[in-house]
Amino acid sequence: MNANSTDTGAKPRYRGAIFDQDGLLFDTEKLYQTAWVEAAKLQGVDIDAALPRRFSGVGLKIIAEMSAAAYPALDVPLFCKTATSLAWNRQLDTTPEKKPGLMEMLQFCRSRGIKTAVASSSIRKVVEHNLSAAGVREYFDAITTGEEVEHSKPAPDIFLLAARKLGLPPQDCCVFEDAISGIKGARAAGMGAVMIPDIVEPTDDIRAICRVRQTLSDAIDILAAT
Repeated sequence: MNANSTDTGAKPRYRGAIFDQDGLLFDTEKLYQTAWVEAAKLQGVDIDAALPRRFSGVGLKIIAEMSAAAYPALDVPLFCKTATSLAWNRQLDTTPEKKPGLMEMLQFCRSRGIKTAVASSSIRKVVEHNLSAAGVREYFDAITTGEEVEHSKPAPDIFLLAARKLGLPPQDCCVFEDAISGIKGARAAGMGAVMIPDIVEPTDDIRAICRVRQTLSDAIDILAAT
């Protein structure tokens, strides 16, 4: 090696980056927030807008439990079906708005050979549509959705499956999330975790187990570190 070379031979800490979709890649979380309120109104129930914020990044089973506890008058299965259908159909009819820094992050990952995956609680049809409509499908090596795992976030299942699809051990992956449940799931999977807040701000206990950045481009430094 040339004496003046700056190549230390060090390998990047993370070889894989796993991204949530709603509220992280795209500004779609707000569609769910309004859909939950609308679905309840169709049953004649006015829910507190604070409840849907607690649904951010959480699987339907947990959402159903939370809804039943908060509003016993709700037909919960119908409530969940109506709200998700509203949110999914609206996404399929539109092109999602990219979150700030998305392209910079994806281009950085490609330039460094960092493998990328989406790990979303949404259905695959919607995820594929959003990625393709936004023109970023080619940047992702794998997609994992809530349909493929038994336990949703904050369980680690979806992140562990994403890592397997990338052919990487969990400790070589870093998860980027906007939701507290996703951060908990990432840490339970033994992965690095970065929260980029959207609807919900990180609590002190969440800040203690992850890094917090304002945009995806602000988080590039974490992948750039060796």
